[in-house]
Amino acid sequence: MAAHTSSYDASHRTPGDAAPASSAGALQREPLEQLPAIVERVIASYYAKDYQPLLDRATSDCIFIGAGNMVFNGRDDMLRQLPEIETAPSIFLRNARFGFVGRPSADATDATVYGTYRLFTGAREPVLLAAKQRITVCCSLVDGIWKAYHVHSSNEWNELVGEDVFPLQISMETYAYVRGILQAGQRAGNLPTRVALGTSKATRYVDPTQVLYIEADGKRSTLHLADGDTITLNVLLNDIQPQLPGTFFRVHRSFVVNSAQVSGIRKFTLELSDGTQIPIPERRYSIVRREMALRVTGGLDPQKS
Repeated sequence: MAAHTSSYDASHRTPGDAAPASSAGALQREPLEQLPAIVERVIASYYAKDYQPLLDRATSDCIFIGAGNMVFNGRDDMLRQLPEIETAPSIFLRNARFGFVGRPSADATDATVYGTYRLFTGAREPVLLAAKQRITVCCSLVDGIWKAYHVHSSNEWNELVGEDVFPLQISMETYAYVRGILQAGQRAGNLPTRVALGTSKATRYVDPTQVLYIEADGKRSTLHLADGDTITLNVLLNDIQPQLPGTFFRVHRSFVVNSAQVSGIRKFTLELSDGTQIPIPERRYSIVRREMALRVTGGLDPQKS
């Protein structure tokens, strides 16, 4: 998906929360049954970096609590902060389900909408992310128009392991999504299906998406593949790492791991998609934990949630 250009104007101020009257002098009331669809369109536009629908539908004192540390305290605060997230990737919304909390009456002037959906970045974005999210939006009828006075969204990522919180669900969602993009790109001939690893005397061609991790074995390196096979090369781990794509990073002097194959992290251990556990040195644990959290959440630090 190509990046969208934001359509909001930072100098724009919606005059109050009042809606214009109809030509007959009477206000037209938006039907209550349209509210879930209205909320879905506003949220989809927000993630596509078209912020004007949110600004138009927010009351002047609307509180918006987003995933991570994103908080808007009123519409003016939105206008101040929105330019700061212009560099964030455009995200599209799929598998959305929106409905009412409870059963508001047809003549209700206050209603709450709850929704769940999946978020995906486009394949051309610099960051690849897939996540499940849920949202609650409290709305009031203001001069015949439904407007939000409280919005709260959160990611389904609170997997507690001992004393640690790790976004396991996002990890698996992103893992599946990235693999799908890579496989589609390979089929279309847009991505290399193999990388050359080794020396001028002995070279092996390997599909990097199938490599779980690489282990140092003296002066040799052993590649552990997703299908259970191994490949041993007469190359030092220090020399083989620069030949690998950016998804690989070193967690231990003896291990280089494919971050796209990581499914979880706990005290001093990294768990891969096949169940393999890679030890993390105690002195590097906080660095590895933060690096993995940033990789699987597209740059969002769960410690600041």
